[in-house]
Amino acid sequence: MYGVVALSAATSTENLLALEEVKDFCTTDLGRGGKQRWTYHILEENTIDSELQRLCDPRSSNSVDSVTFQPCSEYATLNQDRHSIEEWDLHGGIWQFNAVYDGHCGHDTVNFVCKRLPAIIRMSLQGLLSGSAGKIPSSELVSEALTNAITHLDDSIRSDLFDFLPCDSLRRLSPDQLREHIRRHESEWETISARCTQGTTVIYSLLDPSKRNLWVVNLGDSQAVLGRKSPSGHWSGCVLNALHNGNNPLERQRIMREHAGEHTCVLDNRVIGYLAPTRAIGDTWLKIPSVYARRAFGAYIPDWISPSLVEQYASRILTPPYVSDVPDVYHFVFDTTVDRQESFLILCSDGFLDIYDNVNVALSESELAERWVHIVGSSLKRRGEQGLPGNLAFDLLRDAIGGDDIDLVSRNLTLEMDDKWIDDVTVLVQRF
Repeated sequence: MYGVVALSAATSTENLLALEEVKDFCTTDLGRGGKQRWTYHILEENTIDSELQRLCDPRSSNSVDSVTFQPCSEYATLNQDRHSIEEWDLHGGIWQFNAVYDGHCGHDTVNFVCKRLPAIIRMSLQGLLSGSAGKIPSSELVSEALTNAITHLDDSIRSDLFDFLPCDSLRRLSPDQLREHIRRHESEWETISARCTQGTTVIYSLLDPSKRNLWVVNLGDSQAVLGRKSPSGHWSGCVLNALHNGNNPLERQRIMREHAGEHTCVLDNRVIGYLAPTRAIGDTWLKIPSVYARRAFGAYIPDWISPSLVEQYASRILTPPYVSDVPDVYHFVFDTTVDRQESFLILCSDGFLDIYDNVNVALSESELAERWVHIVGSSLKRRGEQGLPGNLAFDLLRDAIGGDDIDLVSRNLTLEMDDKWIDDVTVLVQRF
């Protein structure tokens, strides 16, 4: 026998209240077409900045402003971006180090790199300074040390794997022997295998105590932009680095040249059809023989890649490595009489670039650079005139998610969707 629940009809007042509660809600198809729609909440202008601040953790030091942003509530605590802002007092002078790390496939590798890389660079720099009587070493020596820091750290991930499971041993072990070896060293295996199947890009800057020499080091698809103010007061922006991903034809050509005749080394602008960045720390399984993907990672990492895809990708690993750990290093010399107080550097993860694609702003890299520099330059002028504190990275983020377009900003901040609608975003702005 079924129970019956009797509900009285809503009163006119209750209907009006219900309509009032939903009047500020809209839906969007995110430009994808089709019937599916997602709901978002239109925010009041006076609440937008406070909501954005809550979501992006804006911070400011003496010379660096930062934000890191992931609005999707399902992924906000899983943001895989990291950053470093450090000052090192070495031989009586302050060196400034700033970095953005964009992790992918997990947190282990990006956490490892964020913790270890600054210390390696600092020790290398200290060694160079002690060997040059405290004077600034040549730019070539510093550039070499900055490159070696990345390759050394990436080598250590590979070495830990080879020490734990040499390639010859892996080929010889029976399935039962391999299973037992991993079982007996389960904790060590979890650490090593996570770092080998995850990865991170990194872009970082190093400024010497005189603020005359700037190095920018890039491995992956993050971006660095230098803003400079001319004596006439005009700001101009300069993109400092090439992006290392499959959309860059030079990177595609490099990989195909290194793997001549392998038609699957780049598919759909991804390394072996899998990874978008073409250079990174970690992603070790794409740098070593395919037996590791087949017998070790595919079999003993839960929820990594489905067995059919493991075999598909492994069949394309013929002449590793496919992902490079060699960064590009750029060195700039400032005229301190002109540039010292009239320049700044923007470092950002690729998610910041992607936002502009999401909001249908068709701008080239150089046009984006000019836009960002104009925004920061205007913010600096406003600060100087009004004497108000602010966060330059926050101003850039506000523009990226829609600027003065309240509807677009509201959509980017409040969309009700389980999947990410915006990639992880980190922006640093360093004032010189």
